[in-house]
Amino acid sequence: MIIRVVVFYVLTLLFTVLLAGLQQVTGLDTMRLTLPQWGPGLAALVMLVLFRRDGFRLSLSGKGISPLRLLAALLIPAGVGLVVYAIVRPGPDVAAPSWQLMLPGMAIGALGEELGWRGYLHKRIDPALRPLVSTALVGVLWAFFHMGLWANGVAYMALFIVLAISYSIVLYWLLEGTRFNVGLAALFHLGINVANLPFLGIISGVGLRFILVNAVVWAALAAVVVFRRRDLFLQRGPLAAATAKVDARLTGDGPPAAG
Repeated sequence: MIIRVVVFYVLTLLFTVLLAGLQQVTGLDTMRLTLPQWGPGLAALVMLVLFRRDGFRLSLSGKGISPLRLLAALLIPAGVGLVVYAIVRPGPDVAAPSWQLMLPGMAIGALGEELGWRGYLHKRIDPALRPLVSTALVGVLWAFFHMGLWANGVAYMALFIVLAISYSIVLYWLLEGTRFNVGLAALFHLGINVANLPFLGIISGVGLRFILVNAVVWAALAAVVVFRRRDLFLQRGPLAAATAKVDARLTGDGPPAAG
């Protein structure tokens, strides 16, 4: 497993750098599409070829996933975003870009990332680690993938690591019983990006207050999820094996519940 994780992450960084170079050479507007987001996805696809004897498969079908769970994947980030917005209150000089312009590219980028982070990496390591450990590991690797944010300083990156781990915890809970469905994970990822749009002008440079508030709010939500679902996060074994304990609202006709 360790070899698989190392190879995957090296490939992810390699593809990310190459795609960043391609973006620069082609002059493609990052507001429309961010090519480096497909670094993890390409790495996952290569891993399936390199280690095809593992018999590993990505979970791409949305069959059996409640529409309300899909809606929750968007509403949870939106709700947290509203709380953060009410606290931070970005000034009138912080203009949010047109979400209509960015939405298609954000959706494509979210899919590219989640093919790697949840579709391959988290699903691959989940059987060997307790879920709380696996979510923390994926969160840290996910955070370090955002190499450009190091320009904002160590304090910013430390908070971003907390934020990424918190995202991973909430998403793990949301993905329970779906075999790490890529579509559902991508929808949650897209919801995060859309919720952050009003803060895009302050995410870099002077955004320490934003990242602090965002990290604290998401960490609080993640703590509640772990506390309410200790049976899920403190057990050992794959998330797919925990379907017997899924709340009826999580698999049936209701939105996800934290207990």
